[in-house]
Amino acid sequence: MTQLNNKQKSYHRDDLRGDLLRAGRAYISEHGHHTLTVRTLAQTVGVSPGAPYHHFRDRRSLLLALARDGYEELTQKAVAAASSPGSPEQKLIALAMNFVDFAMTSPQLLELMYESELTSPSPDVTLLEYQNAGQSSLLAQLRSARPGDNEDEAGVRVLALWSSIYGFASLRRKQMIQMFEPQHMGPEEVARRTMTLAVHAALED
Repeated sequence: MTQLNNKQKSYHRDDLRGDLLRAGRAYISEHGHHTLTVRTLAQTVGVSPGAPYHHFRDRRSLLLALARDGYEELTQKAVAAASSPGSPEQKLIALAMNFVDFAMTSPQLLELMYESELTSPSPDVTLLEYQNAGQSSLLAQLRSARPGDNEDEAGVRVLALWSSIYGFASLRRKQMIQMFEPQHMGPEEVARRTMTLAVHAALED
């Protein structure tokens, strides 16, 4: 009877989906996403092997949910940055720094979101919606700063800015640019200075 009750509890936890996502993020943070499986996650959370399938039909749907969780976190920070006091330039710098900070604190999750089986050969439709929303956040602030730009000009400037943001975050995450960073400046100061220059370049005539 006790064994049956424990099994029933494993299927009817109050927030099993949330527990699985939190455990999944912790696993990815330590090991990356490549070895994560539904069975591994079930063992980690302490439920039967079949319990997670009530929430995720397969490994890909689990990875998608974890990637969406990361995008939701980025989106919330972007909304906060866009609604905060300050000029469009200051908001663009805040948006850029949010992404760089996320890349440094959650590098393995960022890889899943942008450089994984979910994005090759093309991004999953669900993730593309988040990526488009992120671009729209940058575009809205750039249009506020440069209201006279036509659609093509604004688009190219956002493309240049996003390339700088993602390129810096990705190269730093892969530890490929630390040798070039000034030693007398802290990592955050280097990042802020770099993002400030990128924003200035995107806004200048």
